[in-house]
Amino acid sequence: MTKTSMLRKLTGLFGHPGARLRVCLEIRPDGIAWSESGGPGAGRSGFADCLPAKRQAALLGLVDDHGWSGAATTLVLPLDQYQVFQMDRPEGIEESELSDALKWKLKDFLDFTPSEAVSDVFPFPKDASRGRGELVNVVAARKSLVSELVALVQDAGLELERIDIAELALRNLVCRLDDNKRGAALVHLKEGYGQMVICKDDTLYLSRRLDVTSEDLRDAARQESAVQSLALEMQRSLDYYESQLGQVPPAMIRLVARDSVLPLASMLSSYVAAGIETLDWRALGLESDLDSRCLPAWSAALPMPEDGRR
Repeated sequence: MTKTSMLRKLTGLFGHPGARLRVCLEIRPDGIAWSESGGPGAGRSGFADCLPAKRQAALLGLVDDHGWSGAATTLVLPLDQYQVFQMDRPEGIEESELSDALKWKLKDFLDFTPSEAVSDVFPFPKDASRGRGELVNVVAARKSLVSELVALVQDAGLELERIDIAELALRNLVCRLDDNKRGAALVHLKEGYGQMVICKDDTLYLSRRLDVTSEDLRDAARQESAVQSLALEMQRSLDYYESQLGQVPPAMIRLVARDSVLPLASMLSSYVAAGIETLDWRALGLESDLDSRCLPAWSAALPMPEDGRR
């Protein structure tokens, strides 16, 4: 153990009451994104590049270097590690039994059996059901995958507090952008795909995967086609939000992408009805731009009002 990490562990033990060290992790195929709050390193975030076979060693190194032993940990599942379905809420089912009751209704939608799934539910906005009755969002992931990630966290000496999903983590950020409570939208572009999230009044209304790669956006021969395809998917999401969910589309879409040199906001703006601008990190209290690979983990660390999310 380094002298620095030993000092961090000691300062964590004797920190102020109520300021417990908390860590949020997104364990991805290309590495581990992390964010820290509540301790002496509050507000820090970073990304550790590693292959899946090296995850355990990489996470153990992070725990040792940053003094995270025993930290309350949130594990954020990336978008490609789970599925979300909207389903009718059955009558007469207790809240505690809801996820198990609905999991078995997913047998026709999953490419694995419900017995191999772990599931949970979170609310669907009532004003977006458009006469379809009470709906809920059902999350399903492979039990083997989640168990592997849980074991990884626990074996590193961390205390797993909750498991989150990417869109609910991003919601914590997007709701802060909704100043007038009329809705806010965010597009987060990763290397292999993007994600668009629309929230209103602290509630997630829409999350959509955007099938575009950073490689296509950077390649001169494919760039125009990739930009048009991305813009089309963004506009379709806005149209769905308006026509199917009955909501007024946000006037502005904030964009987060790792390749900040590419003027994506201006390239997309001529194809999308809403305004598009790159997210201003300084307006969120950061002194420098956040590594976009850390966005879900960093967002998961932002506090939200209690909303029944597990």
